[in-house]
Amino acid sequence: MTSVRHGFLTVTALATAFGVSLLQAQPAEQPAPEPMDDTAAFQAFLADFRAEALTRGIRAETLDAILPTIEQQRRVIQADRAQAEFVETYADYLERVSPRRIEMGKTLFAEQGAMLEAASAPYYVQPRFVAAVLGMESNYGTFPITEPLFNVVATLAFDSRRGEQFRNELFAAFEIVDKGYATQDMMKSSWAGALGAPQFMPGSYLRLAVDQDGDGRRDLWNMGPDVIGSVANYLRSTGWQDNQTWGRVVSLPPGGEQSLPAPQNVGLDPDATCRRYTTMGAWRSLSDWQELGVRKADGTDLPTRPLAAALIIGDEGDDKGYLVYRNFCSLLRYNPSFKYALGVSLLSDAIAGIEE
Repeated sequence: MTSVRHGFLTVTALATAFGVSLLQAQPAEQPAPEPMDDTAAFQAFLADFRAEALTRGIRAETLDAILPTIEQQRRVIQADRAQAEFVETYADYLERVSPRRIEMGKTLFAEQGAMLEAASAPYYVQPRFVAAVLGMESNYGTFPITEPLFNVVATLAFDSRRGEQFRNELFAAFEIVDKGYATQDMMKSSWAGALGAPQFMPGSYLRLAVDQDGDGRRDLWNMGPDVIGSVANYLRSTGWQDNQTWGRVVSLPPGGEQSLPAPQNVGLDPDATCRRYTTMGAWRSLSDWQELGVRKADGTDLPTRPLAAALIIGDEGDDKGYLVYRNFCSLLRYNPSFKYALGVSLLSDAIAGIEE
């Protein structure tokens, strides 16, 4: 499970915390219990959902066209309990920033650089970060996304872990179809219920997707200005600062993470968004981190800019650290995992040819 030492996030093995079957706890001669048949309860859930959806203005014809096609997918629950961000080490997770993914990002800029710049500019977000989000989310729109979204979201809405959250996403998904923004056939998702190249949840589509090319559609299914503008708009909505980067890889002082003092609140939290992530520990000035012995990855001094930064420690014992700035918190709003946000950050640097 995750543990916090000195207020800095560290990670130990999580795999045993998920997916332990009842069969493992029984004598070998006893049969495994049959899965509980909750089909009737699921259908009752859908009937209750239909009644509320009508009060929200979703048309009966839309509901009656889609609801009978929805099937509960129990494997979605298994995937939800074993997300890579939870069960993989930093080292394993960050292998996603692969040479192939970096090269694809550079090719995207070589071929579509003008479009990337133009679609990102109105939102004051550096396009390399938009490209990196797309690289991590869907391999720049090339990853096949084939799950029927309504099956996935309805299953997660019926589940107890995040049921209310996904019930709202299910309403949003029906609204997308009901208002003609997409057809039912277009509503394909990952196991997590996110759609399109940028992997927006249905509610995020309604709030933040943009018609960047002005053709009357908010098209997140085909790589183009709408996809780029929508990701940039998403990051901007979280308080993105275009005069900053995400942070940097750093080397720790002699003695590693154990040599650093316990963090204390010194009043430098950038904003409420960053304060949501309490396991980031204390936000200190770069000059304070310099005094504590933290340096750039190559051992040289930290920048002298008056920026607040938090220190994230990777896998326990590797003494590898990352000083992160305000924009890192915006990446966490896209996906609240330090590993994910670091993956986007490191990929954005690699695409731009920025050395650690």
